Amino acid sequence: MVLATVCFVCLDATLKMLVRSHDVLFLSWGRYLFQVVYLMVLIPFFGGAPLLRTRFLKVHLWRGTLMLGSTVFIVLGLKFMPMAQTYAITFSTPFLAVILSTVFLKETASALRWALIALGFTGVMLAIQPQAPDAGLFLVFPLLMALSSAGFQVTTRAIGVREHPFTMMLFSGCVAVVLTGVALPWTWSDLTWTEWGLLAGGSLFGTMAHLLLTQALRLAPTSIVSPMSYAQIISAGLIGYYVFDEVPTTATLVGGAIVVASGIALLRTKR
Repeated sequence: MVLATVCFVCLDATLKMLVRSHDVLFLSWGRYLFQVVYLMVLIPFFGGAPLLRTRFLKVHLWRGTLMLGSTVFIVLGLKFMPMAQTYAITFSTPFLAVILSTVFLKETASALRWALIALGFTGVMLAIQPQAPDAGLFLVFPLLMALSSAGFQVTTRAIGVREHPFTMMLFSGCVAVVLTGVALPWTWSDLTWTEWGLLAGGSLFGTMAHLLLTQALRLAPTSIVSPMSYAQIISAGLIGYYVFDEVPTTATLVGGAIVVASGIALLRTKR
């Protein structure tokens, strides 16, 4: 699971470099196009033709849209914000997932869970620093990413036990490719061979991350696996510092610590 978090951060760092010069929708199209290609190569070795069929097409349409939204919003956030601050805000995903599960899946949450959600959002507000002189509307991008990711998790839970992981990844990826492909006449950008290589490599990291995450959830309970995702803030901080010369502020570190602590407690409490 820790390796999966590193792969996710490597993907985001790659897109952060490329979005400086290229449109986010074009990069998202390329990222998911490569993912579909990788999966089509792997599927014959993991089940073959049956994995190309699904009974949950409508759910996949929602999953693909939400997955694409999470990618677009985090890349937009990373374009304007340091990696550590962006990740600290996106760690509100577990709190939003509980809220959405309560509304749409009719799950119940205890008073302790609601208290932890409130504490977590306090940490998010501290990490956002809306009162800072350089604050802007871009602060909303990580929050929208967290909301999209939470919706993605909820829709995944709705069919997760009845659908093969490869099928879910393939159909969601195809939806993302189609949605971003519609905009290609306006977003197409000429990448150098090096940039195509970076995009292909970043997508490989993303595909590996999803596969590693799926395998981790098969081998260990969610309550053990999910808190490990917070290791992302460590690798994000290191990559941000060494690659992008970003130094996390005290508010970001403190807010991130509050979000991580409340998130781990939330995942370990009973409903």
